[in-house]
Formats: sequence, C-alpha cells, structure tokens
Amino acid sequence: MMATDYATSAPLRRRPWHLVALGVLVLVLHWSLLGGFASTMPWLAESSAVDAPPMLLPSLSTRVIASQVEPDTPPPAAAPVVARTRPAAAAPRHTDIGVAVNSDTASGAGATPASDSAATAPPEDSPGEQVDTAAPSSEPASLDKATDSAAEAPDPAALPTAPAKSTERPLRFAFPPPMQLHYDVSGLTDGQQNVVSATIAWRHDGAAYQASLNVTKFMLSLRQWNSKGALTVAGLAPARFGEKGFRRAEVASHFVREEGRVIFSANSAPAPLLPGAQDHMSVFMQLASMWAGEPNRFGAGDSLSFQTIGPRQAETWTFVVSAEDRISVPGGNMQAIKLTREPTGEYSTKAEIWLAPQLAYMPAHIRLSEPNGNVLDMVWTGSQPL
Repeated sequence: MMATDYATSAPLRRRPWHLVALGVLVLVLHWSLLGGFASTMPWLAESSAVDAPPMLLPSLSTRVIASQVEPDTPPPAAAPVVARTRPAAAAPRHTDIGVAVNSDTASGAGATPASDSAATAPPEDSPGEQVDTAAPSSEPASLDKATDSAAEAPDPAALPTAPAKSTERPLRFAFPPPMQLHYDVSGLTDGQQNVVSATIAWRHDGAAYQASLNVTKFMLSLRQWNSKGALTVAGLAPARFGEKGFRRAEVASHFVREEGRVIFSANSAPAPLLPGAQDHMSVFMQLASMWAGEPNRFGAGDSLSFQTIGPRQAETWTFVVSAEDRISVPGGNMQAIKLTREPTGEYSTKAEIWLAPQLAYMPAHIRLSEPNGNVLDMVWTGSQPL
C-alpha cells in the first residue's frame, strides 16, 4: 500500500471555507452597487447628491401619427404620339412683271418715296397741336379749352398717306449672248400638215437689240416676226414689232413710250402701254433674260404676268411655271423649264415654251396653238453664235 501524506492533504479540507467567503464578498459588492450602501452610508449618498448635478430626464410624450393615405391618383397619361409630317410646300407665288420692273425703274431713277421725305423733313406745328413755349401756368386747364383743342385736331383719316411701296423683289436680268437658233417646225394650217424650218436670230450690243423669227419652206418665207428696241435695267423695252405673212403686207405695233401708249398700223384702237410690256417676239428673250439672271427665283406652280403686244391688240399673258424636266429634241437631250400660257379670249393664243439652261435659257421647244386649230410646233436642232 502507498503511504498517505497528511501534511499535503490538510489544506484541501479547508478549501470549501475559502469559497464560501469569496461568494459572500461577491454578494456584498453586488448589493452595494444596487444601492444598498446608500441607506447604510448616508454621507456617501449626500456627497454624491452635492457634487454631481441632478440628472434631468426629459419628459416623454406620446404622439399618435396617423398614416397619410394618399388619394387615388390616376396613372400618368402616356405622352401623345406626334405624327411626323412632311413640311408643307410653299404656296405658289404670282409676280406681276409690270409692277416689279416699275419699282426697279423708279428706284433706279433716284426718286425719293413720300414716306422717306416725311421722315427726314423737319416737324411742323399742327393747327390743333400748337407748342406752348410760355412758362407753365399753375392753374389747371379748363374743360372748355380741352374740348376746343380736341375739336381743332385734324382727323387722322383725313391726313394724306404715303403711297404703298411694292413688296416685289427687284428682278435681275442677264441677256443671252447673240446667237442664231435653228428649229424644225411642224405646222398644222387649215387642216393641212406642213413641215418647215425656222430660225430665231438674236442680236444686241448691250444697249439695243434686234430679234426675228423667220419660218421658211423651200427658201420661201412663210411668216416673219421682227422686234427691235433697247436693253434696260427692266429688261427688254421694245420700240416696234412687225408681223408679215406669206403674200401679205406687214402689220406693226409702235411703242410710243413718251405718250404711254401703243399705236397699231392695222387701224386698231391705241392701247395703254404698261411697264414691262413685251411683244410676241421679245417675250422669248425677256423670259430667257429673267431666268438667266436669277434661275431659282421662280419655282413649280409660280406664275408671272405682263402685258404682251401683238400686231393688232394688247393683252395680258400669264405664264405658269412647271418643274424642270428632261426633254428630247433633235438637237439633243437636255433639261428644260416649261412655261404655259392659257388662252384668255376668243382670239387668244395658247403658248408653251421650254427654256433650256444649256441654251442660255433660250427656248428649246415652242408650241403655239391658235383658236382656229392652227398649231406651230418648233423643236431645236442646233445653234451658232452671231
């Protein structure tokens, strides 16, 4: 048997008392922390009350928050769908050549409009609006004086007004170079088909012009048109137009500009001469000069009008512009702008003209239809300078 060491085992029997003492000490400490010392040691409690500031506890209040119930709102509307549309084409414009060239001539002559003169003239005292240069009076004006002044004031409607200015943009002209153009002509006269030739001769020196149309067959002249006049800032200004048929005497129209009228040799009544007037021959060169001067001024659907003088009468020709198109003539294929003039009277002629940029806007195709059924159809075959 193993021997027992009583010296080392004795302390083991005293260990439970140490544990009991330790437990009591822990209880005392917990009790003191919970306030037990405050009642048993009053000086400790008084010192704490004096040194430490009182603890202020905020008053608590209860507030009922009602739930915010939003009213029923409809869902946002969808954005409207905007249909994409093409931009509207510009409305057709009408140009009165007489008004346009008249405004150009007036501005070129240096005339001062009445409105401009009124703007630069010194103001004059009106009888009803006299300027009082005396010292102002302290007493108010009487009602009778005010009534008299109002009665003496002129009526604004009775005052003279300045003439309205033309809103037409000035025309630009570029005269074609001198040239001779040749055409094949198919004519229907009195029900008979004729194939002939025609030549347009255009000559000018920058100041004066001569233009002619000669229709021939077997070296015989069947019809002649002749026009002569001046080249101005307003385009062609004819002085005389003559027409001669086969075995017929010439009939002529004379532009008497100083008298403002046209005199006919065929014993027709004189006609008033309007600004921008042309004759049956010069009209082709005037149109060519307008398009050469400003090719994009007129578009499809636009119209232009001016006075046109024939051998026996004066009338207004209105041309409607068609879109540029490609045409085929014996001289070749080319772009051209068609102008159409519809007849307006019993003896009026329908005219269709195709202006070709390739020919300095001289006509590549001309068709004249008379009310009696006669048709003159001219197609360009070639040209040469003069």
